[in-house]
Amino acid sequence: MTRSVEDFMKTATNEQKDILFKLGELAEQEQKISNEINKIYSSTKSGVYSSDGFSLSICEDKDDAMVLSAKPRQELKRVKEQIKLYMIKAKESEMSDVGIIQRNYEHYAGKSL
Repeated sequence: MTRSVEDFMKTATNEQKDILFKLGELAEQEQKISNEINKIYSSTKSGVYSSDGFSLSICEDKDDAMVLSAKPRQELKRVKEQIKLYMIKAKESEMSDVGIIQRNYEHYAGKSL
């Protein structure tokens, strides 16, 4: 049976709550970094990219975008690895019945619950 986060939180331990909170933080980081990478690749249309609104970098093709996105892609990989570890912690902490864990576990952990 799948439980909503709201229902789960009524009986969750502090450790389980911390896991869900950390997963939420990491998901926000993942989204932010993914958006930045997408912005870099979209900038190939205009030929220039600005990460801070002031400085400009030439970004005319995918090779340029690949170079400019190297650091964010490394950061994204690190965040996804942390999400994987927290997903495994969630399973070990008997949170496999929480919907958000069920829907995302296989994607991040690379195996089914």
